[in-house]
Amino acid sequence: MLKTGILGGTFDPIHIGHIECALKIKEEFGLDNVIILPAGNPPHKFARPVTPGLLRLELAKAAVSGIDGLSVCDIEVKKNGYTFAADTLAELKEQNPGTEFYYILGDDTAAGIGGWKDAEKLGGFANFILVRRKGTGEKGLEDAEKALSDIGANVLLSNETLPEISSTNIREAFANGSAPEDGSVPESVSRFITEHGLYRKGPMTEEAITEDLRSVLPPKRFTHSLGVAEEAVRLAEKYGADTAKAHLAGLLHDCAKGVTVPQLKWIGMTPEDFSPEPAAGFSYRVLHGPLGAVVAERRYGVTDSEVLSAIAKHTTGDKNMSLLDKVVFIADYTEKNRCGEFFEEVRRLADNEGLVPAIAFACDETIKIILKRGEPIDVRTIYTRNAAIADREKGKKV
Repeated sequence: MLKTGILGGTFDPIHIGHIECALKIKEEFGLDNVIILPAGNPPHKFARPVTPGLLRLELAKAAVSGIDGLSVCDIEVKKNGYTFAADTLAELKEQNPGTEFYYILGDDTAAGIGGWKDAEKLGGFANFILVRRKGTGEKGLEDAEKALSDIGANVLLSNETLPEISSTNIREAFANGSAPEDGSVPESVSRFITEHGLYRKGPMTEEAITEDLRSVLPPKRFTHSLGVAEEAVRLAEKYGADTAKAHLAGLLHDCAKGVTVPQLKWIGMTPEDFSPEPAAGFSYRVLHGPLGAVVAERRYGVTDSEVLSAIAKHTTGDKNMSLLDKVVFIADYTEKNRCGEFFEEVRRLADNEGLVPAIAFACDETIKIILKRGEPIDVRTIYTRNAAIADREKGKKV
Protein backbone atom coordinates (compact mmCIF):
# COMPACT_ATOMS: atom_id res chain seq x y z
CA MET A 1 0.00 0.00 0.00
CA LEU A 2 1.26 3.47 -0.93
CA LYS A 3 2.19 5.59 2.10
CA THR A 4 1.48 9.28 1.46
CA GLY A 5 2.13 12.17 3.81
CA ILE A 6 -0.01 15.30 3.77
CA LEU A 7 1.41 18.65 4.85
CA GLY A 8 -1.38 21.16 4.86
CA GLY A 9 -1.24 24.86 5.55
CA THR A 10 -2.02 28.30 4.25
CA PHE A 11 1.49 28.54 2.72
CA ASP A 12 1.26 32.32 2.46
CA PRO A 13 3.98 32.01 1.31
CA ILE A 14 5.53 28.55 1.37
CA HIS A 15 9.10 28.69 2.72
CA ILE A 16 12.16 26.51 3.12
CA GLY A 17 11.00 25.32 6.53
CA HIS A 18 7.93 23.68 4.97
CA ILE A 19 10.09 21.93 2.37
CA GLU A 20 12.65 20.69 4.92
CA CYS A 21 9.90 19.45 7.24
CA ALA A 22 8.21 17.49 4.44
CA LEU A 23 11.47 15.86 3.33
CA LYS A 24 12.57 14.93 6.86
CA ILE A 25 9.19 13.45 7.73
CA LYS A 26 9.19 11.50 4.47
CA GLU A 27 12.53 9.93 5.36
CA GLU A 28 11.79 9.36 9.04
CA PHE A 29 8.57 7.44 8.45
CA GLY A 30 9.47 5.80 5.15
CA LEU A 31 6.75 7.56 3.19
CA ASP A 32 6.58 7.12 -0.56
CA ASN A 33 5.73 10.77 -1.10
CA VAL A 34 4.44 13.88 0.64
CA ILE A 35 1.65 16.08 -0.71
CA ILE A 36 1.85 19.82 -0.08
CA LEU A 37 -1.77 20.85 0.41
CA PRO A 38 -2.44 24.62 0.26
CA ALA A 39 -5.63 25.52 2.13
CA GLY A 40 -8.45 26.99 0.11
CA ASN A 41 -10.08 29.51 2.43
CA PRO A 42 -8.90 28.61 5.94
CA PRO A 43 -11.76 29.36 8.37
CA HIS A 44 -9.38 30.32 11.19
CA LYS A 45 -7.89 33.17 9.11
CA PHE A 46 -11.09 34.81 7.97
CA ALA A 47 -10.20 38.15 9.57
CA ARG A 48 -6.89 38.77 7.81
CA PRO A 49 -6.02 39.11 4.14
CA VAL A 50 -5.04 35.81 2.58
CA THR A 51 -3.40 35.62 -0.83
CA PRO A 52 -5.80 34.02 -3.37
CA GLY A 53 -5.56 30.25 -3.36
CA LEU A 54 -4.50 29.86 -6.98
CA LEU A 55 -1.51 32.14 -6.37
CA ARG A 56 -0.50 30.24 -3.23
CA LEU A 57 -0.84 27.05 -5.26
CA GLU A 58 1.60 28.39 -7.85
CA LEU A 59 4.01 29.39 -5.09
CA ALA A 60 3.91 25.83 -3.75
CA LYS A 61 4.47 24.36 -7.21
CA ALA A 62 7.47 26.63 -7.72
CA ALA A 63 8.89 25.56 -4.35
CA VAL A 64 8.71 21.78 -4.97
CA SER A 65 9.64 21.81 -8.65
CA GLY A 66 12.41 19.28 -9.24
CA ILE A 67 12.25 17.78 -5.72
CA ASP A 68 11.64 14.02 -5.80
CA GLY A 69 8.88 12.75 -3.54
CA LEU A 70 7.10 16.09 -3.11
CA SER A 71 4.00 17.16 -5.00
CA VAL A 72 1.26 19.77 -4.71
CA CYS A 73 -2.48 19.11 -4.46
CA ASP A 74 -5.07 21.66 -5.64
CA ILE A 75 -8.15 19.98 -4.13
CA GLU A 76 -8.86 22.79 -1.65
CA VAL A 77 -7.98 25.91 -3.63
CA LYS A 78 -10.45 24.91 -6.34
CA LYS A 79 -13.37 24.98 -3.90
CA ASN A 80 -15.55 27.95 -3.01
CA GLY A 81 -16.27 28.74 0.61
CA TYR A 82 -14.30 27.63 3.64
CA THR A 83 -12.40 24.35 3.43
CA PHE A 84 -12.11 21.76 6.20
CA ALA A 85 -9.65 18.93 6.78
CA ALA A 86 -12.35 16.29 7.29
CA ASP A 87 -13.95 17.00 3.92
CA THR A 88 -10.59 17.06 2.15
CA LEU A 89 -9.33 13.83 3.72
CA ALA A 90 -12.60 12.06 2.95
CA GLU A 91 -12.32 13.08 -0.68
CA LEU A 92 -8.66 12.08 -0.96
CA LYS A 93 -9.41 8.73 0.68
CA GLU A 94 -12.21 8.06 -1.80
CA GLN A 95 -10.04 9.02 -4.78
CA ASN A 96 -7.08 6.91 -3.59
CA PRO A 97 -8.40 3.66 -2.07
CA GLY A 98 -4.98 2.00 -2.18
CA THR A 99 -3.22 4.72 -0.21
CA GLU A 100 -2.53 5.06 3.52
CA PHE A 101 -2.42 8.72 4.50
CA TYR A 102 -0.29 10.36 7.18
CA TYR A 103 -1.42 13.85 8.19
CA ILE A 104 1.50 15.97 9.44
CA LEU A 105 0.56 18.36 12.24
CA GLY A 106 2.34 20.70 14.64
CA ASP A 107 1.70 20.08 18.33
CA ASP A 108 0.23 23.55 18.87
CA THR A 109 -2.35 22.98 16.13
CA ALA A 110 -3.07 19.41 17.22
CA ALA A 111 -3.99 20.55 20.73
CA GLY A 112 -7.11 22.27 19.36
CA ILE A 113 -8.16 19.57 16.89
CA GLY A 114 -11.21 18.68 18.95
CA GLY A 115 -12.80 21.93 17.75
CA TRP A 116 -12.34 21.14 14.07
CA LYS A 117 -15.35 20.36 11.89
CA ASP A 118 -16.22 16.64 12.09
CA ALA A 119 -13.14 16.05 14.24
CA GLU A 120 -14.42 12.63 15.29
CA LYS A 121 -14.11 11.42 11.66
CA LEU A 122 -10.50 12.47 11.12
CA GLY A 123 -8.92 9.42 12.73
CA GLY A 124 -10.67 7.16 10.24
CA PHE A 125 -9.14 8.94 7.27
CA ALA A 126 -5.47 9.18 8.20
CA ASN A 127 -2.71 8.50 10.71
CA PHE A 128 -1.40 11.63 12.40
CA ILE A 129 2.30 12.48 12.58
CA LEU A 130 2.84 14.90 15.45
CA VAL A 131 5.73 17.35 15.08
CA ARG A 132 6.74 19.51 18.02
CA ARG A 133 7.56 23.18 17.82
CA LYS A 134 10.72 24.51 19.40
CA GLY A 135 10.10 25.37 23.03
CA THR A 136 7.12 23.06 23.46
CA GLY A 137 7.30 21.43 26.87
CA GLU A 138 6.23 17.93 27.82
CA LYS A 139 2.85 19.22 29.01
CA GLY A 140 2.12 20.81 25.62
CA LEU A 141 3.13 17.64 23.81
CA GLU A 142 0.98 15.52 26.11
CA ASP A 143 -2.01 17.80 25.49
CA ALA A 144 -1.54 17.46 21.74
CA GLU A 145 -1.25 13.65 21.91
CA LYS A 146 -4.36 13.45 24.12
CA ALA A 147 -6.36 15.68 21.77
CA LEU A 148 -5.53 13.40 18.86
CA SER A 149 -6.23 10.26 20.85
CA ASP A 150 -9.60 11.69 21.93
CA ILE A 151 -10.74 11.82 18.30
CA GLY A 152 -9.61 8.24 17.71
CA ALA A 153 -6.50 9.05 15.72
CA ASN A 154 -3.44 6.83 15.48
CA VAL A 155 -0.63 9.14 16.67
CA LEU A 156 2.98 8.90 15.53
CA LEU A 157 5.48 11.19 17.26
CA SER A 158 8.22 12.64 15.06
CA ASN A 159 11.75 13.29 16.27
CA GLU A 160 11.85 16.43 14.14
CA THR A 161 11.18 19.96 15.34
CA LEU A 162 9.32 22.48 13.21
CA PRO A 163 11.68 25.25 12.04
CA GLU A 164 11.10 28.73 13.43
CA ILE A 165 10.37 30.67 10.26
CA SER A 166 7.66 33.34 10.28
CA SER A 167 5.46 33.74 7.20
CA THR A 168 4.38 37.08 8.65
CA ASN A 169 7.99 38.32 8.64
CA ILE A 170 8.43 37.08 5.09
CA ARG A 171 5.35 38.97 3.92
CA GLU A 172 6.53 42.11 5.68
CA ALA A 173 9.93 41.86 4.01
CA PHE A 174 8.38 41.69 0.55
CA ALA A 175 5.97 44.49 1.48
CA ASN A 176 9.03 46.63 2.23
CA GLY A 177 10.43 45.90 -1.20
CA SER A 178 12.90 43.04 -0.83
CA ALA A 179 13.13 39.31 -0.17
CA PRO A 180 14.29 38.10 3.26
CA GLU A 181 18.07 37.81 3.43
CA ASP A 182 18.11 34.70 5.63
CA GLY A 183 17.47 32.22 2.81
CA SER A 184 14.06 31.30 4.21
CA VAL A 185 12.37 31.63 0.82
CA PRO A 186 13.38 29.46 -2.17
CA GLU A 187 14.63 31.50 -5.12
CA SER A 188 11.82 30.25 -7.34
CA VAL A 189 9.24 31.41 -4.79
CA SER A 190 10.93 34.78 -4.29
CA ARG A 191 10.97 35.34 -8.04
CA PHE A 192 7.24 34.53 -8.36
CA ILE A 193 6.35 36.88 -5.48
CA THR A 194 8.34 39.73 -7.02
CA GLU A 195 7.02 39.21 -10.54
CA HIS A 196 3.39 39.18 -9.38
CA GLY A 197 3.73 41.98 -6.85
CA LEU A 198 2.46 39.92 -3.94
CA TYR A 199 2.40 41.34 -0.40
CA ARG A 200 2.60 44.98 -1.47
CA LYS A 201 1.18 47.35 1.11
CA GLY A 202 -2.15 49.10 0.78
CA PRO A 203 -5.87 48.23 0.79
CA MET A 204 -7.26 45.74 -1.69
CA THR A 205 -8.68 47.06 -4.93
CA GLU A 206 -12.41 46.49 -5.44
CA GLU A 207 -11.54 44.02 -8.17
CA ALA A 208 -9.41 42.01 -5.72
CA ILE A 209 -12.12 42.25 -3.04
CA THR A 210 -14.70 40.95 -5.50
CA GLU A 211 -12.56 37.96 -6.43
CA ASP A 212 -11.86 37.18 -2.78
CA LEU A 213 -15.57 37.33 -1.94
CA ARG A 214 -16.28 35.06 -4.90
CA SER A 215 -13.98 32.43 -3.35
CA VAL A 216 -15.26 32.82 0.23
CA LEU A 217 -19.02 33.23 -0.12
CA PRO A 218 -21.49 30.63 -1.40
CA PRO A 219 -22.58 31.45 -4.99
CA LYS A 220 -26.04 32.76 -4.01
CA ARG A 221 -24.59 34.96 -1.27
CA PHE A 222 -21.97 36.32 -3.66
CA THR A 223 -24.65 37.12 -6.26
CA HIS A 224 -26.67 38.84 -3.55
CA SER A 225 -23.65 40.94 -2.55
CA LEU A 226 -23.16 42.10 -6.14
CA GLY A 227 -26.86 42.95 -6.26
CA VAL A 228 -26.70 44.98 -3.04
CA ALA A 229 -23.67 46.91 -4.33
CA GLU A 230 -25.52 47.76 -7.54
CA GLU A 231 -28.72 48.70 -5.73
CA ALA A 232 -26.84 50.78 -3.15
CA VAL A 233 -25.37 52.84 -5.99
CA ARG A 234 -28.85 53.36 -7.48
CA LEU A 235 -30.30 54.51 -4.16
CA ALA A 236 -27.23 56.66 -3.45
CA GLU A 237 -27.73 58.47 -6.77
CA LYS A 238 -31.42 58.95 -6.01
CA TYR A 239 -30.93 60.36 -2.51
CA GLY A 240 -27.55 62.08 -2.79
CA ALA A 241 -25.19 59.70 -0.97
CA ASP A 242 -21.62 58.96 -2.05
CA THR A 243 -21.94 56.31 -4.77
CA ALA A 244 -18.38 54.95 -4.45
CA LYS A 245 -18.82 54.40 -0.71
CA ALA A 246 -22.26 52.90 -1.29
CA HIS A 247 -20.86 50.40 -3.79
CA LEU A 248 -18.01 49.32 -1.50
CA ALA A 249 -20.25 48.98 1.56
CA GLY A 250 -22.83 47.06 -0.45
CA LEU A 251 -20.21 44.74 -1.86
CA LEU A 252 -18.81 43.96 1.61
CA HIS A 253 -21.99 44.03 3.66
CA ASP A 254 -22.14 40.22 3.99
CA CYS A 255 -18.39 39.54 4.09
CA ALA A 256 -18.73 37.94 7.55
CA LYS A 257 -21.86 35.93 6.75
CA GLY A 258 -21.57 32.39 8.06
CA VAL A 259 -18.76 33.06 10.52
CA THR A 260 -19.03 30.63 13.42
CA VAL A 261 -18.54 31.09 17.16
CA PRO A 262 -15.32 28.98 17.08
CA GLN A 263 -13.97 31.27 14.37
CA LEU A 264 -14.62 34.25 16.62
CA LYS A 265 -12.68 32.56 19.40
CA TRP A 266 -9.72 32.14 17.03
CA ILE A 267 -9.45 35.93 16.79
CA GLY A 268 -10.07 36.46 20.48
CA MET A 269 -13.68 37.63 20.29
CA THR A 270 -17.14 36.44 21.35
CA PRO A 271 -20.65 37.25 20.03
CA GLU A 272 -21.28 39.34 23.13
CA ASP A 273 -18.51 41.73 22.02
CA PHE A 274 -20.88 42.96 19.32
CA SER A 275 -23.98 43.47 21.43
CA PRO A 276 -24.32 46.89 23.13
CA GLU A 277 -27.04 45.69 25.46
CA PRO A 278 -27.12 41.87 25.70
CA ALA A 279 -29.81 41.84 28.35
CA ALA A 280 -32.08 43.94 26.13
CA GLY A 281 -32.09 41.42 23.28
CA PHE A 282 -29.48 40.08 20.91
CA SER A 283 -29.78 37.80 17.89
CA TYR A 284 -26.95 35.70 16.46
CA ARG A 285 -28.57 36.09 13.03
CA VAL A 286 -27.41 39.71 12.85
CA LEU A 287 -23.87 39.10 14.11
CA HIS A 288 -22.43 39.30 10.60
CA GLY A 289 -23.27 43.02 10.44
CA PRO A 290 -20.95 44.40 13.13
CA LEU A 291 -18.49 41.55 12.60
CA GLY A 292 -18.46 42.43 8.90
CA ALA A 293 -17.00 45.83 9.74
CA VAL A 294 -14.14 44.07 11.56
CA VAL A 295 -13.48 41.76 8.61
CA ALA A 296 -13.72 44.64 6.11
CA GLU A 297 -11.05 46.51 8.03
CA ARG A 298 -8.71 43.62 8.88
CA ARG A 299 -9.00 41.45 5.78
CA TYR A 300 -9.72 44.03 3.08
CA GLY A 301 -7.97 47.11 4.43
CA VAL A 302 -11.06 49.35 4.51
CA THR A 303 -10.49 52.35 6.75
CA ASP A 304 -13.36 54.67 5.78
CA SER A 305 -15.49 55.02 8.92
CA GLU A 306 -18.67 55.71 6.93
CA VAL A 307 -18.29 52.53 4.91
CA LEU A 308 -17.53 50.48 8.03
CA SER A 309 -20.57 51.97 9.78
CA ALA A 310 -22.86 51.07 6.87
CA ILE A 311 -21.59 47.49 6.89
CA ALA A 312 -21.99 47.21 10.66
CA LYS A 313 -25.54 48.58 10.69
CA HIS A 314 -26.98 46.86 7.63
CA THR A 315 -28.59 44.03 9.63
CA THR A 316 -30.32 46.02 12.37
CA GLY A 317 -29.87 49.71 11.70
CA ASP A 318 -29.44 51.88 14.79
CA LYS A 319 -30.76 54.95 16.60
CA ASN A 320 -28.72 57.38 14.56
CA MET A 321 -28.14 56.36 10.97
CA SER A 322 -26.29 58.33 8.34
CA LEU A 323 -27.65 58.60 4.80
CA LEU A 324 -25.15 55.95 3.69
CA ASP A 325 -26.25 53.66 6.54
CA LYS A 326 -29.87 53.97 5.37
CA VAL A 327 -29.00 53.39 1.72
CA VAL A 328 -27.15 50.12 2.40
CA PHE A 329 -29.75 48.99 4.95
CA ILE A 330 -32.54 49.31 2.36
CA ALA A 331 -30.45 48.02 -0.56
CA ASP A 332 -30.16 44.72 1.32
CA TYR A 333 -33.97 44.40 1.00
CA THR A 334 -34.43 45.83 -2.49
CA GLU A 335 -31.60 44.39 -4.60
CA LYS A 336 -32.89 42.75 -7.79
CA ASN A 337 -32.53 39.16 -6.60
CA ARG A 338 -34.95 39.62 -3.70
CA CYS A 339 -38.39 38.24 -4.57
CA GLY A 340 -41.76 38.38 -2.80
CA GLU A 341 -44.46 40.81 -1.69
CA PHE A 342 -42.44 41.99 1.31
CA PHE A 343 -39.45 43.03 -0.79
CA GLU A 344 -41.67 44.55 -3.48
CA GLU A 345 -43.33 46.79 -0.92
CA VAL A 346 -39.98 47.93 0.48
CA ARG A 347 -38.95 48.79 -3.12
CA ARG A 348 -42.16 50.71 -3.71
CA LEU A 349 -41.74 52.71 -0.53
CA ALA A 350 -38.05 53.43 -1.15
CA ASP A 351 -38.70 54.60 -4.71
CA ASN A 352 -41.91 56.57 -4.14
CA GLU A 353 -42.09 57.69 -0.53
CA GLY A 354 -38.51 57.74 0.74
CA LEU A 355 -35.98 55.78 2.76
CA VAL A 356 -37.57 56.53 6.14
CA PRO A 357 -40.98 54.96 5.35
CA ALA A 358 -39.18 52.01 3.75
CA ILE A 359 -37.06 51.50 6.87
CA ALA A 360 -40.09 51.65 9.19
CA PHE A 361 -41.96 49.09 7.09
CA ALA A 362 -38.92 46.81 6.76
CA CYS A 363 -38.38 46.83 10.53
CA ASP A 364 -42.06 46.10 11.24
CA GLU A 365 -42.15 43.14 8.87
CA THR A 366 -38.79 41.82 10.07
CA ILE A 367 -39.96 41.95 13.68
CA LYS A 368 -43.09 39.97 12.73
CA ILE A 369 -40.92 37.28 11.15
CA ILE A 370 -38.67 37.12 14.22
CA LEU A 371 -41.69 36.81 16.53
CA LYS A 372 -43.03 33.90 14.48
CA ARG A 373 -39.69 32.17 14.89
CA GLY A 374 -39.82 32.73 18.63
CA GLU A 375 -36.36 34.30 18.57
CA PRO A 376 -35.02 37.33 20.47
CA ILE A 377 -35.24 40.68 18.71
CA ASP A 378 -32.00 42.62 18.62
CA VAL A 379 -32.61 45.85 20.51
CA ARG A 380 -31.08 47.89 17.68
CA THR A 381 -33.88 46.79 15.35
CA ILE A 382 -36.38 48.25 17.79
CA TYR A 383 -34.37 51.47 18.06
CA THR A 384 -34.27 51.72 14.26
CA ARG A 385 -38.03 51.16 13.95
CA ASN A 386 -38.86 53.76 16.59
CA ALA A 387 -36.50 56.35 15.10
CA ALA A 388 -37.96 55.79 11.62
CA ILE A 389 -41.52 56.12 12.91
CA ALA A 390 -40.64 59.35 14.71
CA ASP A 391 -38.99 60.74 11.56
CA ARG A 392 -41.91 59.66 9.41
CA GLU A 393 -44.34 61.46 11.69
CA LYS A 394 -42.23 64.60 11.28
CA GLY A 395 -42.61 64.29 7.53
CA LYS A 396 -38.99 63.23 6.88
CA LYS A 397 -38.42 61.07 3.83
CA VAL A 398 -34.65 60.63 4.05
